Amino acid sequence: MLVGAVATPLLALATDQAEAQENPGQAVGPILGHVDHDTAIIWYRPAKPGAYVATITHTKTGRASSAKAEATAAHDLCVTWQFDDLQADSEYRYEITHQGQAVAAADRQRIQTSPPVDQPARTVLAMGSCASSTKFFDVWTQIAAQQVDAMVLLGDTPYIDNRELSVNRARHREFLAIPTLSALGASTPVWGTWDDHDFGGNDTDGKISNKQVIRQVFAEYRAQKQFGDGQHSVYTKFRRGPIEVFMIDPRYFSQTEPSPVAPDKPTCLGKTQWEWLCSGLKQSTAPFKLLATGMIWDDKKNGEKDDWHTYAHEREAIFDFIGENKIGGVALIGGDIHVSRHLKYPMQERMGYDLHQFIISPLHDRVIPSLNVPHPHLQWGETLKNMFLTVTADTTGARPTLDANWIDRKGKLHRHVRIELDA
Repeated sequence: MLVGAVATPLLALATDQAEAQENPGQAVGPILGHVDHDTAIIWYRPAKPGAYVATITHTKTGRASSAKAEATAAHDLCVTWQFDDLQADSEYRYEITHQGQAVAAADRQRIQTSPPVDQPARTVLAMGSCASSTKFFDVWTQIAAQQVDAMVLLGDTPYIDNRELSVNRARHREFLAIPTLSALGASTPVWGTWDDHDFGGNDTDGKISNKQVIRQVFAEYRAQKQFGDGQHSVYTKFRRGPIEVFMIDPRYFSQTEPSPVAPDKPTCLGKTQWEWLCSGLKQSTAPFKLLATGMIWDDKKNGEKDDWHTYAHEREAIFDFIGENKIGGVALIGGDIHVSRHLKYPMQERMGYDLHQFIISPLHDRVIPSLNVPHPHLQWGETLKNMFLTVTADTTGARPTLDANWIDRKGKLHRHVRIELDA
């Protein structure tokens, strides 16, 4: 197997969140980042600088591999290790050592690679947005209880509302030091994007100052295979079994250049991300494809510009591209509005199937009833506290299915939707 290490981010395994918040030197992590059928990235922020070694061991064969990374102040001590050429559908254990001594070796530190992409499989993803860094920690325990294969953070995860380097780092540390989130992430891959409150402030767009600093910290505190084009933005994608998730960044390029589909109007995605999305969708062989952003895909009707209705020209161009290229199994994911909703758009003639949008927000308890607005294609909407979504893609039966469940932190199921594809 191939291994690599980079001085970029990792999450949290602190036993006392308050102590970690007060002491920036408290170790945070480890947590898994990008994990697919043959690659795994591990994240860690140790208590002090120095060289750290991550070792992964196949639980059945005993085959082990190690990689070293240097924790430095330049990256706020955050490090990652990437292991390639792993065996699909296999379990590995991992530990982290410093100067020959174990600093992270809990039994829960396990990696489960996904099945080969060409085999029938069942994958469960959890998704959520708008999370508290100081309470409702049991929501992460409830997510873990659903036995999910991955966690997707859709933005406002955490709330930062600041553009300074030190503040962004402190807020990310505080969030990732939540004990229950750390416990989840020790064995569950975590992907993320940002919305507005973790991109400088409310209703922000790409014209915000210091966005490179915000991006730097995001990359330090996430372990993803891709952060935009490597210099700008944070868009990324991943494949787990029968589902591919496109983590779209609707903030970094927004309002900064003409739209690639309507030069007389401002862009949301920017030319580079637009081309990445179209290419990825066209090449995807996954039965199901999720287009995930913090913003919702229609008008939230509150006077703010950060929704896809503001960029309807690009949204409609995405839908046209899907239809023209006969790309099946697409569904939309949104967050942001502190309301849980399900919309179903009649797209049979345009795309060949109806298009569903699943909106999931908030993980915390601050709901906004005024944003549960009427819509001709609204199937369901409620202002519910402490909510997350599970999305289950299953190709092991006679017909491929996608199940979406809206669940609260007590485990109550509030809504279930099933989408079936033709066999």
